[in-house]
Amino acid sequence: MKRLLKSILLILNIVLALLLLGSTLAGHVAPSRFIGFSLLGYGYLYLLAANVAFVVLWLLFGSKWFILSAAAIVVRWAFIPLYFQIGGSEVPASDTDGGRTLKVLTFNAHHFHGINLDSSTGDTNMSLFLQIVDEEQPDLMAMQEYIGRGDTLHLTEQLRRRGYVHQASGYESGSMTGEVIFSKLPILRVVRIEGPAKLYTELLWDSDTLRLYDLHLNSYGLDDSDHQQIHDISHGNVDSLTGRSTLKKFCATIKEHEEEWQLLQPYLDNHRRLSVVAADLNDPPAAYFYQQSRAYLKDSYCEAGQGFSTTYHGSFTRRSSTTFPAFRIDMILHTPDLKAVAYKRIKSEISDHYPIIVTLKEEKQPAP
Repeated sequence: MKRLLKSILLILNIVLALLLLGSTLAGHVAPSRFIGFSLLGYGYLYLLAANVAFVVLWLLFGSKWFILSAAAIVVRWAFIPLYFQIGGSEVPASDTDGGRTLKVLTFNAHHFHGINLDSSTGDTNMSLFLQIVDEEQPDLMAMQEYIGRGDTLHLTEQLRRRGYVHQASGYESGSMTGEVIFSKLPILRVVRIEGPAKLYTELLWDSDTLRLYDLHLNSYGLDDSDHQQIHDISHGNVDSLTGRSTLKKFCATIKEHEEEWQLLQPYLDNHRRLSVVAADLNDPPAAYFYQQSRAYLKDSYCEAGQGFSTTYHGSFTRRSSTTFPAFRIDMILHTPDLKAVAYKRIKSEISDHYPIIVTLKEEKQPAP
């Protein structure tokens, strides 16, 4: 009986080790070729935890089979810092070399539909956001799902009064909704990339041109029934029949994200200096879009973040008691001539996303 149990555990261990390896391959295999690795990427942390558990279990048994999971973990060790960081800082260290710095905020405001949406004043969450702006004083803000007018508060005008006089929108009409940029630096040019959800501005930074992208990748379009399905699956109640529609939405959106990367890549190819990408990627770090971007961009979280720093914290609808698994999907990426010296996640429930604020410093380039 004991031998049978060990055999079953060994088979399960082999499967989980292979799945862990597979969950890290989305960046190497385009979803249009094989979508399985991209789907596995969402379970990377769970698969990692399961393999760590097997290492401990085999060691307790005094068995050499611990090497299976240990090898899988070590082979893809580089993925762990994408999810968990030690030693970062929310505040920049004392400046000793006088390099230029910029403070950048990215935030999916979800139209400020946070926990205070039903309060007596519909502007409560906008006012709370203004408090964040007043306290943090970012130089640049890239917003997604932004709306600037509440019942009594005109947020866009309030931001203008605070020095964000340079504003850009993803809409040709200039309507300050959806994906928008607020800047204390002068805007030289606005470029919209295939629709209002992706744009960049070229900003005058002293005598240089800084490019700031504001991206919002396609949403999965999940409704309450999908959230319930994901909740049930994450709690071990798997019903493959009712889960098919949710899976189809995931597969379709993952392939759309591949197409969105193909749209963005030429812009990164043609401009590899002083660029910042502030984005709601709607994907975890194991995903294809993020992994492809790392050939061009550094991740501010990997440089200065700390802890898990999940940025999407679950379903915010009051129509359902379910919660969606938390992920780090909101990111500030940048070209290598910049360096993140501080990274801060603000746990304010004015949206279903947390604002992220990063201090970037210009890296001195080696003499030719």
